[in-house]
Amino acid sequence: MDEFVCLRMIQMNGVDLAQFQFDFDMSFAVFFMNPDGAIYGRYGTRADRPDEADRFVSLEGLAASMEAALALHRNYPGNADFLQGKKGPEPEYARAELYPQLTKYTPKINYENEVAKSCIHCHQIHNAERQELRDAGKSIPDVVLYPYPIPDVVGIRFDPDTRSTVAEVAPNSPADLLNLQPGDQILNANEQPLVSMADFQWVLHHASPGGATIPIKVWRQGKVATLDLVLEDGWRKKTDFTWRVSTWDLRRMVLGGMVLEPDKSAPTGLAVKGAGKYGEHGVARRAGVREGDVIIEIAGIHEPSTEAQVIAHLLSTTKKGDPVAVSIRRNGKEMSFTFNAQ
Repeated sequence: MDEFVCLRMIQMNGVDLAQFQFDFDMSFAVFFMNPDGAIYGRYGTRADRPDEADRFVSLEGLAASMEAALALHRNYPGNADFLQGKKGPEPEYARAELYPQLTKYTPKINYENEVAKSCIHCHQIHNAERQELRDAGKSIPDVVLYPYPIPDVVGIRFDPDTRSTVAEVAPNSPADLLNLQPGDQILNANEQPLVSMADFQWVLHHASPGGATIPIKVWRQGKVATLDLVLEDGWRKKTDFTWRVSTWDLRRMVLGGMVLEPDKSAPTGLAVKGAGKYGEHGVARRAGVREGDVIIEIAGIHEPSTEAQVIAHLLSTTKKGDPVAVSIRRNGKEMSFTFNAQ
């Protein structure tokens, strides 16, 4: 730690979004950087299950990532070209408060008496980006709806106590098909050095939703092996985004504020876990929906299997103000309601 100059950032007000691009639904994110702005790597991954949110981070893993970042630093600037992919494209807005939905905020927090009200939370950037697309009547692309996929989506489970060592490979997954093995350490992906699992997510985030081939190099039993990770069209949609804080705003847009969960009384289907009460989050409740209702059909999907499936379908098939029809079962009786998408 003594070899680093540490800076803690607790808000997104005034932050340079060209420099600091990361998963804005994270609860903990680290950048390893050179003073000139070059990025050596990122650290911090949140699991997709609320009860295991921190299973991909550990002090041991952070220490290993810091050692890897220091190794890159010692070889800088000789490896500068190798680090170019660590930065993303120029964002549409240079700072969060320039988004049309966030213009009420200023570049600095008001520490006098309105700290909470004046602070831009990380996840609000995802919200603002999606709302702008929604307001313009545009569909939300997969890269925005399914950001920073967890490596599980390609069949890789990393050991959280290491820099980038594979702990498990899911059978018949893209990782299994390229013969990736437990114990392999992924050195780089798409010609970018990895200092952590978060770096691998960065590579996945920038891979085409329509399919891609990602070259990776692994350290296996004292030798370097080069492999090609092949992703098929639609690969991103195998990940679940409903754990994300920013999903609350998507529920407002197309579910009328409903929170859906698997129906515990049947092997398939969804039930209403919660229905908002206020403002646009209370639209479904005001239409008649209640907690415990079992979804029979919504927007043409009969017995939907996941909440993510329903949200993605409605985002692609509705615009603001369009009616959303939902049929439910309550105490053995079937009922139908309609509310408007936001």
